[in-house]
Amino acid sequence: MTRVRRGVLACTWAMAVVAMVVVGLMMLTITYDVLARYLFAAPTDWAYPLNSTGVLVATMLAVPHLYATGHHISMDLLHRALPDRARRAADVVTTVATAFLGLVIAVAGFRSMAVAYAGGLIGAGTFNIPLWVPDAVLTLSGAFLVLVAVLFPAAPPVPAPDEEPAEPQGVA
Repeated sequence: MTRVRRGVLACTWAMAVVAMVVVGLMMLTITYDVLARYLFAAPTDWAYPLNSTGVLVATMLAVPHLYATGHHISMDLLHRALPDRARRAADVVTTVATAFLGLVIAVAGFRSMAVAYAGGLIGAGTFNIPLWVPDAVLTLSGAFLVLVAVLFPAAPPVPAPDEEPAEPQGVA
């Protein structure tokens, strides 16, 4: 099982690296668009649709790795205040909800990708992005979100360095 977990984590890391590259490219295209708009009064007509897709791609590619490594946004203040039993129940609910969300994203993305590919659907504007491309990213990310939810289930948050670990409930 350790090999499978390492393999999935390596794949999610690669997806996160692609997300970082996409964000870097978005920064360049936005900078170019701003300079073209204000220096030459000639804004691009391709920057907005390209960067709109980039936001979706970067976000969805990063999510599985962030979840697997526990670097996603969490509301652990409430979680830490729960008794151990309720905390474990909350972790199970989180894991199941994450797996379900990943499944919904993967299935919806796949169905949308199949329709977009078969129909030759493209985005609006002069830079026509084939719509199956972002749908393929949704499918991949959703599938990996299911995998990481199963292989890396939610766990109690790690205490901050200046914080003492919580004492077991029921100890007098």
